[in-house]
Amino acid sequence: MDISSQRLDSDLGCWKHTEWRPAPGHPLAWAVDRVWDFDGTLSNPRERVFPNGMVELIVQLDDLHVDVLQTGAVLTPATCVTGIHSRALVVESPRSRCRVIAARLRPRGAWAVLGHPLGELANRTSDLEDLLGSAARELADRCHGAGSGTERVQRLVAWLQRRLLRSPPETADSAAGWVADRIVGTHGRVVIGALREKAGLSDARLSTLFQEQVGITPKRYARIHRLSLALDLLRRSNLDLARIALDAGYYDQPHMNGEFREMAGLTPAQFRAGSHYPDSPSLAEPA
Repeated sequence: MDISSQRLDSDLGCWKHTEWRPAPGHPLAWAVDRVWDFDGTLSNPRERVFPNGMVELIVQLDDLHVDVLQTGAVLTPATCVTGIHSRALVVESPRSRCRVIAARLRPRGAWAVLGHPLGELANRTSDLEDLLGSAARELADRCHGAGSGTERVQRLVAWLQRRLLRSPPETADSAAGWVADRIVGTHGRVVIGALREKAGLSDARLSTLFQEQVGITPKRYARIHRLSLALDLLRRSNLDLARIALDAGYYDQPHMNGEFREMAGLTPAQFRAGSHYPDSPSLAEPA
């Protein structure tokens, strides 16, 4: 396995990041975006995490993180799953050293691993043990027993392989999967009605399949991927905001500004000026 590892030391904290991404053609590439491990401390405990169209399985090995919601702070389960989020989420880390191992899954991979309607998991953090029982406990035990971030990544990948390759996974609808793939492949810059017609699905059928196997509507899924592209362009380029809006598939800059206010909770200019974590769109959030 080609596992990368780097130690990071900055104003935001000191930690070791270990990661594995399946190469194109790997048996897990259709299901897994990446498996990552964090081991360290953050000087700024709050992080603003933006929608990315993925489902994340998370095992926390030390003190627990907190989801900071409008209704108050909620302690997250030690072994949990975050469904696809349509809006930014603020997460608060422990003040002391923490170790977290996670798998970021594509919706079809999450559907196969969990065998549970993803619409019931969207925009929330759920206890993985409630969904998978002993399989979730086994995963947590294996991660706790590992001696390093690299070993934890290896053990989580092996757990995913057993669930995805050794037993028949939950079968996703191929037509809905094709629509989802086209949305991802175009970064959401596509007309959903045209995709639906090519897939031979009615509006109601496509919506039902997406709610079950992706977790949200096709249009919302496209909006998330447009936002992700805009976040990437803002972070990696010096293009002006009007050009980024057009390149990301928005009608104009005011259209992009409105999407950012709703889904990111800030403006594009505020995002660009924020304190970014290395190789991530996430921002350090003021306490």
